[in-house]
Amino acid sequence: MKNLHWVKRMSAVVICTLLVVFAMRLEGFVGSYSENGLPQLWFKPASSIFVSKNVINAGNKTIRYYIDQNAFSEDNSENELEAIRSAFDQWENIPGTNLHFEEVGFIEGEPEINLFDNTNMIFWEKDSTLVNGDRDDIRGSLGLTFRAFFEDFNLVEADMVFNGVERQWYTDYDADIVQSVYVEAVALHEVGHMIGMEHATVGTSTMMYQAQLGINSQLNLSRDDIAFTQTYYPADGVLKELGTIEGHVIRDGEGIHGAVIVLEDMEGNVIRGTISRGKNQDWNSGFYSITAVPPGSYQLRVAPLDAADANQFLLKGSVVNFNAYQDASTDFLPSAPVTVNVSANETTSEELTVRGGEPAFRIHGIQPRAVDLSLLSIDRAPTRLKQGDQNVYVGIYGVDLPADANFTLRGSGITSGITQFRDDIFGNSDAWFIEVSVHEDATPGSRSFELRQGDNVAYANGFIEIEAKVPDDNRDGLDDIFQRVNFTRWTAPSAGPDRDADGDGYSNMQEYEAGSDPNNPASTPRTAVSPFSLISVELTESGAMVKFESEVGASYQLFSRRDIIGDPWEKRGQPVTAEGETTIITDSENAEDFRFYRIETMP
Repeated sequence: MKNLHWVKRMSAVVICTLLVVFAMRLEGFVGSYSENGLPQLWFKPASSIFVSKNVINAGNKTIRYYIDQNAFSEDNSENELEAIRSAFDQWENIPGTNLHFEEVGFIEGEPEINLFDNTNMIFWEKDSTLVNGDRDDIRGSLGLTFRAFFEDFNLVEADMVFNGVERQWYTDYDADIVQSVYVEAVALHEVGHMIGMEHATVGTSTMMYQAQLGINSQLNLSRDDIAFTQTYYPADGVLKELGTIEGHVIRDGEGIHGAVIVLEDMEGNVIRGTISRGKNQDWNSGFYSITAVPPGSYQLRVAPLDAADANQFLLKGSVVNFNAYQDASTDFLPSAPVTVNVSANETTSEELTVRGGEPAFRIHGIQPRAVDLSLLSIDRAPTRLKQGDQNVYVGIYGVDLPADANFTLRGSGITSGITQFRDDIFGNSDAWFIEVSVHEDATPGSRSFELRQGDNVAYANGFIEIEAKVPDDNRDGLDDIFQRVNFTRWTAPSAGPDRDADGDGYSNMQEYEAGSDPNNPASTPRTAVSPFSLISVELTESGAMVKFESEVGASYQLFSRRDIIGDPWEKRGQPVTAEGETTIITDSENAEDFRFYRIETMP
């Protein structure tokens, strides 16, 4: 108990939340609730006056934190800290929210978990896996967030620790380091815990309990994550533009505790996921609530978690929230989708009925994207596809899967090809694989696997992520990949499209469009040549006419040589200043020879 002598009839309770790993890797949402349905949040008016001003600024909804300057490594510490700051930026920049973060400074002295010091701390533990006064072990985890809260579930403090004992960490988005941990992905997940979220029921959510090492699907906030923040930390008026769906999951007249509810659009794309919980101290009521839903028509369906004692599982209650859902009801059958209509600033009631019984089969593993079926692996993390992917394979694993089932993907923007069943892969697991192609204009987001045999069906809800070729999750008009590659804190103002990070007179957007380096003043749109800029070469009586794409006002020089390897490049004529988007330079010395040409931009 936290001794706060000035708080009458209040005490503080400490909990911790883990991001666990498997095989050496890592509403309409899942929040944390008291027995009488109180959500665990910051800034509750009644008790926030008792929270230290070193922890929050309640007036402008700001959570304050300190960070360990040493980070994980000696040679990359600043980039590691910038990656953590980027994670906070993503949460703060969610549209329609009023939630802010402030880095107060560096931790003084040796960092340690201490929820009694009126300080939110973030650090890497590099000496021992035992933390919190040796009461907790981070062995096998990537990160751990401890939260303290009052009896009204108002958060008081939070400390975040990363596992620097067993894990290697990196920040270079371009690096292919699949056996190391990408700092921002784990930090993004842990900040979600810091603000009150538990583990998700939709595979592609940042708050999923595990993910692959390296660059993974947790790196960008999902609709679940966004909806939680809009619901509990809303900007003025935003919830009036959104609706709510609520009701109960019922079996034989009684509520089901721990049932997964999936909200899809009318094409089957996953919008949100949540889990049925108790209300008014009745955990068996089967109550669910999906908030912050844009107006429109949707589908709702229900599916069970995996059994608590299952050794092979995709998602069970203990990994969502051990205390709340370890005893979730799992002996019922998935339901058929029902249509529900949502209106702004209104609550739509929808009672969901399921039939009792043990599912005939379950999905316990995912086949990541593969270019052919000789590259098989089993995972619990979602598979990642990209707009424009052609003829790649994904799949599912499970025990005693039927060989005569229909295996499909729910959702739009995907064309399915051949399916294939294989038995006894990876021990006693059976597998279904499917060849897919993703449309160039497929809507980015979450999809589900569906395996159906007659009336029997199993889902892997939201375990397919469709990624944009040119992502723009921070909604600034500039390719996120370009920003991540060139700026560790890619969310910072200096990484914005209109900024000039290297002071060379060209904006980051101009550098992106030209392919130049936004951090090198010697690399500008005038010195960067697109590899696809040359359009044609035509021999005429007056010479070889070289046509190429150009930028108005830029200066270009033509070079030529006879042999592609042995000869030096020779200047042909004088530099030419472009007057349009295409330019022609004529090599008057060559009217009949076979020659190679190149174009260079001039300073």
